Amino acid sequence: MMGFSTAIGLMFGFTLIMAAVLIGGIDKFWNLVSLPSFVIVIGGSIAAVLAAYPLRQILKLHQFIFVTFSSREFNPLSNIELIVAFADIARTDGVLALEKKIQTLEDSFLARGVQLITDGLSPDVVEHLLHEEMRTIYWRHTRNRGMVAMLGRLLPAFGLIGTLIGLVLMLANLDPATIGSNMAIAVLTTLYGALLANLIFNPLADKLAYMNDEELRLMEITLKGILAIQAGESPRMIRNKLLIYVDPEDRPINDF
Repeated sequence: MMGFSTAIGLMFGFTLIMAAVLIGGIDKFWNLVSLPSFVIVIGGSIAAVLAAYPLRQILKLHQFIFVTFSSREFNPLSNIELIVAFADIARTDGVLALEKKIQTLEDSFLARGVQLITDGLSPDVVEHLLHEEMRTIYWRHTRNRGMVAMLGRLLPAFGLIGTLIGLVLMLANLDPATIGSNMAIAVLTTLYGALLANLIFNPLADKLAYMNDEELRLMEITLKGILAIQAGESPRMIRNKLLIYVDPEDRPINDF
């Protein structure tokens, strides 16, 4: 549903803007089209990003954007119940009995944690390795989000630059008959920059930040659960401990 809401939000925003323009007539729409303005805003922003990030990272930009439209859901309750089930198996048959469950796990972080405890590593080592993996994921997500957020900052700036360029060219060759149309083209760059930044890139950057927070929260739950299984805690105790990380309104009624 998260990806669906993102698509709906973008389509709804553009639809409202287009409807507001078309109310004045189809000819009003073409007044908002300016290829030079578009080139200045998009081209300038891309050039600035190229100066700030390596090319191999920029070529992955579309992947980060597509992630915001994915249907992935972060369901801590599902992971908690799975961890509790694993705790029950470990308590009954021993931790090594979990090894055959690893291949069935879709969550790679949970599979990694189960593998570590079945390998017999100490709790301190398990916690350190999983924390380092979380740090790596946070760093990667922050870097990816930074590029999208940078575009959100640059687009309005290059919109203003394009407007200033248009005004300079207009003032250099004043013609009363064309002042209105030239001014409109100059201002369009600011419009393009503000629209692209506030309707697309800034919201998508915030969406990436939200998804990063949710994924790390899920990993924190998984980490605590893995360590609790390794410590031999009871399944009920583990469930109650992990439910602390779940929003109160989402917790099962019969718990706590």
